[in-house]
Amino acid sequence: MTETILKTRGWYWQEHGDEYVRFKVGDLPEFCGWKTLLRLVDECGDTEYYKENVFLRGKFAKLPRWKVEELRLKLILRDKGLVATAFETGGRISEVLGLRKSMFTVKEDRIIIRDMPVVKRFKKEREVVAKWEGEGDPDPSLKYHFLPQFGGWVKRKYVTKPVLDRRNVLEIPIDEPLTIHMVNWMRRMDDWLFPSYAKNGNKPMSTVRAYQIVRDLGERIGLHICPHWFRSMRASQLASEYGWREWELMRFFSWKSDAMAQRYAKLSPTKLFETMKVPSV
Repeated sequence: MTETILKTRGWYWQEHGDEYVRFKVGDLPEFCGWKTLLRLVDECGDTEYYKENVFLRGKFAKLPRWKVEELRLKLILRDKGLVATAFETGGRISEVLGLRKSMFTVKEDRIIIRDMPVVKRFKKEREVVAKWEGEGDPDPSLKYHFLPQFGGWVKRKYVTKPVLDRRNVLEIPIDEPLTIHMVNWMRRMDDWLFPSYAKNGNKPMSTVRAYQIVRDLGERIGLHICPHWFRSMRASQLASEYGWREWELMRFFSWKSDAMAQRYAKLSPTKLFETMKVPSV
């Protein structure tokens, strides 16, 4: 199920125009399959990073060709790691970008991730009010509101701060098809798993940049995806392939309510007859 909406501002609107299709996570219950995920990983290799040195500026402008190729290959490995980690952990994109190398332990049969951040809620810190300064009344698409207490047309927004908690310890089988890309990238890093190279690696990549990367990969193989798509696909895979029910899903995703778990648990192939074991006398 899709929904066509009108987006009036923002970077995506500036690039793609007024109308675009938005999918709701609840409308994507079925697992897409490992082949589709591996296609996304393979597609990373065709991203034209630094083609003809177009994006090399500043201190990078005079790099030799071999160094440019080295940078390109590094970004391709990063994108593969991003796709793999977003799916394998099933985290929200802000939580995936908050991962550090120190949180990972690689064993012979599993990957253990401890202290992965999880966003519990957002706390309002302050309100920002912008008054309409143009002539006449603003266009409705600009979403101004007439409020007498502010003396005219205003736009209000809240500055919020995420309230973080720690997710339950994750244990991921080492032999799942995407784990090799997650581990290969993790081992290259020193601290942040997905640093922002625009900020000298001192901060993680922005959620907008992560959105651009996965959206572009999806479009190139004919899929309309967003970062949260991986979270939905992981929940579907755990239920449909591993037969997980509400309790297992709630533990893996650190959900406090079973409402979301129930949506995916119905995909479990568990048959009632198989649970009816006659006790030995």
